Amino acid sequence: MELCSKILTSTDVKRRLSFSTAAMREHFRPEEGTRSLDFQVMDNKSRVWTFRLYTSKKEGPTKPVLTKGWLDFVRCKKLRLGDKVIFLVYENGDGIRIRVQRTIRLLGQEHWVDIL
Repeated sequence: MELCSKILTSTDVKRRLSFSTAAMREHFRPEEGTRSLDFQVMDNKSRVWTFRLYTSKKEGPTKPVLTKGWLDFVRCKKLRLGDKVIFLVYENGDGIRIRVQRTIRLLGQEHWVDIL
């Protein structure tokens, strides 16, 4: 089941990934009084990555971001502006997978393909 997806912006590939607030509330629950939560995802090569989900202290609505581990993932996968990141929850709810896709032009049409 898809948790969320996002087409990457310049900030996403250079600094941090802003994360869906609705997805965070549904699937990630930091301990009371904390602003961050480390969690693991598995990529299509069965490599486990640890990311930190962080929410700032600012008043009003804040958008959670992935910080720790995210830029290592970006560099390893050679992600760039316009690529798509998809977070998926296992059917049994026990764990999260991450897929990355890029568009290619084939026979005059654009198609999303998985990045290894």
